[in-house]
Amino acid sequence: MMSLSALATQFETLERSAGVVLDSAAVLAQVLAATRFHAGFATLSSQPLGSEPITGATDVTHSEWALIRPLFMLYIERETCLQLEASRGLGLDVFGRSSGEIAGDITQAEAEYPKRAFYSPVITI
Repeated sequence: MMSLSALATQFETLERSAGVVLDSAAVLAQVLAATRFHAGFATLSSQPLGSEPITGATDVTHSEWALIRPLFMLYIERETCLQLEASRGLGLDVFGRSSGEIAGDITQAEAEYPKRAFYSPVITI
């Protein structure tokens, strides 16, 4: 298991050390947002009662992160795009997809999420 803050740091330093215009707080905020969305459909193994708040110290398993990560990546892409689109007024050239395109992908991913996160333990009689 890894904490959400460790996963955010790993993303910034190892996975996307160049090209991320977001600061550490913004990256952590997107990790938390994706994990909170996930927690709406599945119980985190580190929080079996589901009553604890989700923070940077919250641990997730590798399988939980495998479900959360694609949504997190879309959230990161959207937040980066919003930052870049806001810089147009400064004369910067925006690259990548538009925030509207990303929003459509997020809507689709969130709509499919309940099916992906569903889990029912096998009971043998």
